[in-house]
Amino acid sequence: MKKIVLIAVALLIGIGAFAQKIKIDKGEIKLDEKTIGFLEGKKPVFKIYSLDKSFFVTAELKKAPNEDSMKLPWIEIKNEATGKTNELDFKNKSRKFSAFNYDRSIIYELMDRGYFTTDGLNVEAVENFLNGESAGIAAKRLGVQGDIDNASRLADTYQLTIDDNGVIYSVKAKNEDPNDKRIGYIKMTSPYTNGELYYEVIDLDGHLIARWFAKAGMVSGYDKFLNQELITFDNKVFKAAFDNRGNPIGYKMSKDITAMNIARVLVGNGYSLGSQYLEKRK
Repeated sequence: MKKIVLIAVALLIGIGAFAQKIKIDKGEIKLDEKTIGFLEGKKPVFKIYSLDKSFFVTAELKKAPNEDSMKLPWIEIKNEATGKTNELDFKNKSRKFSAFNYDRSIIYELMDRGYFTTDGLNVEAVENFLNGESAGIAAKRLGVQGDIDNASRLADTYQLTIDDNGVIYSVKAKNEDPNDKRIGYIKMTSPYTNGELYYEVIDLDGHLIARWFAKAGMVSGYDKFLNQELITFDNKVFKAAFDNRGNPIGYKMSKDITAMNIARVLVGNGYSLGSQYLEKRK
């Protein structure tokens, strides 16, 4: 009970601090010109000290290899003395994240969670966090990226091409005519009914395999907006990036990088198209 009360008080103090402004000046963490702690280092590793410098933690920015450059890093908080760590996502509710001031953004994030207050580092709250259950952010992000990398490697083996009519070809096609390398079709609608870019992928039997939405796509049975995501006929959702660099002048489906990204994501995740889905749907 005491622990819950202390955390609640720390959060209230942290929330109150958001009405004030954090500044980092020559290693001093200042709240409305009052020094409340100290910070050393530069991106990606910072040391954050209590006001009397009797306690510090490191805050390291982490990203998964090959992760989307627009995705924010996570923060690994570590007590160097004990070696214990835990992780935070940037989910600051009261301050806009700044890619130019990671150090200040980290302090605001710690404040948002009660680990840093108007009196500086909340040692007890930080220790409870480090000794608590792992947030599992690294495992999830690295695992997701591993799945993406594996899917990309599998997609490479298909050696996909798309012609200007939206026919998708692959060296792995399994048609009666060995020279027939078709595995499906992709078509684009711009704008779609919601005013955004939209693609459909269809197999050789004419079955709709997946739909891709550029922004705010809505599908019956799925309760979230689809943004640069495709949803398959069996309701699996995958990211597939929009990329318009292939058509700087005019438009050709054969040059459409977004279309290729969609096709690659599908085959990389086991949707090899062709006509194999006919029996599954009967």
